Amino acid sequence: AAAQVDYRNLDAERPLRAEDAYPIERGALEFSFPYAAEFEGGRWAHIVSPELAAGLGNAQLGLGWPLLRTAGGDYASLGPRLSLLWNANTESPSLPGVGLRLDGAAFDGADGALDGRVTAKLLLTRGFGATRLHLNGALSAGPEAPRHAEEFAPRREALIAVDRSLWRHSLLLGVEGGVAQEVSGADASWLAGAGLRLQVTPVDVLDVGYRLARHPARGTQHSISLGLSHVWGFGRPSARPAPRSPGTVDRRDEQFYAAGGWNWSFLRDEPDAARLFNAFDYGHAVLYERLLTRRGPGLDSSLAREYAYLRTDLLVRPPRFAIAEEAVMPSYAKALWRAKAVFEWAHLLHRQVYDVYAASRHRPSVISPAQADSLIEVLTDRYLERREYALAAVPKSMALMDGQPYSRVFAQRAPRFNGLIWAYHWLQVGLYEPYARAIEPEDRGRVDLAPTVRRFREMLATEGYPEVMPMTSAVAPRFTAAHPRAAAIFDNLHALHDIISDVLLNDAVVPQDGKRATILRAIAAYQDPTRDVEADEHWRMMGEMMGGVGRMGGAVP
Repeated sequence: AAAQVDYRNLDAERPLRAEDAYPIERGALEFSFPYAAEFEGGRWAHIVSPELAAGLGNAQLGLGWPLLRTAGGDYASLGPRLSLLWNANTESPSLPGVGLRLDGAAFDGADGALDGRVTAKLLLTRGFGATRLHLNGALSAGPEAPRHAEEFAPRREALIAVDRSLWRHSLLLGVEGGVAQEVSGADASWLAGAGLRLQVTPVDVLDVGYRLARHPARGTQHSISLGLSHVWGFGRPSARPAPRSPGTVDRRDEQFYAAGGWNWSFLRDEPDAARLFNAFDYGHAVLYERLLTRRGPGLDSSLAREYAYLRTDLLVRPPRFAIAEEAVMPSYAKALWRAKAVFEWAHLLHRQVYDVYAASRHRPSVISPAQADSLIEVLTDRYLERREYALAAVPKSMALMDGQPYSRVFAQRAPRFNGLIWAYHWLQVGLYEPYARAIEPEDRGRVDLAPTVRRFREMLATEGYPEVMPMTSAVAPRFTAAHPRAAAIFDNLHALHDIISDVLLNDAVVPQDGKRATILRAIAAYQDPTRDVEADEHWRMMGEMMGGVGRMGGAVP
């Protein structure tokens, strides 16, 4: 759920001057309201800089209009600001994330005439787990003498910043330093700053910062800042043809939630269940990172530690918001960003279906129970429109998962961790069933997720995990009957999770330098709706064919 990690999106001036190389998500509309108080030469100046930004694929378009109040009590409009940020690529093992930004500013010059300035920025971001390094360089063209110094963009500027994500608390801490030449030919100024960004709701981020600048001619300037941003979803993506083959350079290409008043209802109304999914995200992410980067006895001990941490700590006290998975699996995200994007797109569909169901029960004025099923089908259409990331909406042969040369190695080597992953999948599809049952006459309107969550926690306590991968058609038959496309997508998603674990671990069959290509081929197979398709009647009987639903974790209470 992209909005829940917006605290990690380091915007310019919020709270550091430096920013990261990535725009906001496609389909996101963000309003930010930063305030800064600057103290210099015994005088205060106050600036508010409201801005509206829209995410357009790998680009972000922004419009701002700063307002100034001087120490003498005068107010001034500093003129409109237009910006465009474009992401050339996300990080890879060999390249940092690269962003290019253009800022145009119109303002009153010292002579009263309208002036302007254009600034070009190069933005580089490199991640090292929870820590990231940012390098920013900027060049400006335009007049030298604005009426108000506060609106004046430096002629040249170079910044370096480091931030660290406290992912469990949705908090980002950052520090920066740099040099700037405000006027051509002038001596350089230096600056330093620190700040934090905190996710306070799924769609609201608070930031606080402090900066110190030393100007050769004007002395020292102190600045404190406070900002708040809120994000909405807008529009629907248009259908685009699937690329012929995955590119060698991955773009960021993140997607925001579909716009709707039902969003975040599941987290708001069913927090005990919803927060577990944030812990699940960590479990998948840390598993892939360890399988990719460690070998031998060190891998076994690392998996044992992570399993114990998940079972006894994180799943007991799951995070409030979704985690920044890049902070947990930096090597995997660099090597297999496209695979990560495929999973996140399906996870977003998971969460939006929960939101629709929860809103239809708790907020019928937003969406009635009678409308919920049709809206879920609309969201499934939207999911399938992004063909480069969408999994096929038809059931796939189990041979894709279990019949490959690399298959089953993870379940054999780490059976408890594998069982825990299957327990995740049982809950992920099992929680749909109480909502789907609520439309039947004997259960009309009654939805209680607590027994399903308790059953999951019993699995944790006793380590009585599913013996085979839970199938949506068996665990959630009513949901499957109502939404067969979504059910097939989720089964394909869960099978791909198992495949990637096997590929990453099985060095005997897939050497290290072939793992990316093997995983991308598996994804392509699950995206193709014409190959390796399981007959619908066989899919719906999968529970019996695999030994009964009891082997999959049991029927939903």
